[in-house]
Amino acid sequence: MRPSALRLAAVAAALAVVVVFAVARGSPEPPYVVTAIDYHFHDAHPTFPIGPGRALVVKNAGRNLHNVTIPAIDFAGDVAPGEELVIEDLASRFDAPGRYTLVCVYHQDRGMNGVLVIARS
Repeated sequence: MRPSALRLAAVAAALAVVVVFAVARGSPEPPYVVTAIDYHFHDAHPTFPIGPGRALVVKNAGRNLHNVTIPAIDFAGDVAPGEELVIEDLASRFDAPGRYTLVCVYHQDRGMNGVLVIARS
């Protein structure tokens, strides 16, 4: 084997060890990130379920103050430009899995809404 192939194999093996240890330790799921920009929630659509233990992070990448309202769990919070709002273990706040509405009350009239899919394991 060439030296570059050996280095690549060593890096791959080290990465595999890290992944195995992370899984064995029960590392939490990475947060589900939604970006609020202009008058849209990017990635707030029903194709990516959010399971137990996973946080929801809403990042404001726009110039306007936005709001995150989830009526089903009576949650509302603002997120300023350049800031983020974190809701830890989002799925535990719901009574049942399903599709739930997410809106910005400041820009709802401009169509700023989305859907969160909550899953159970």
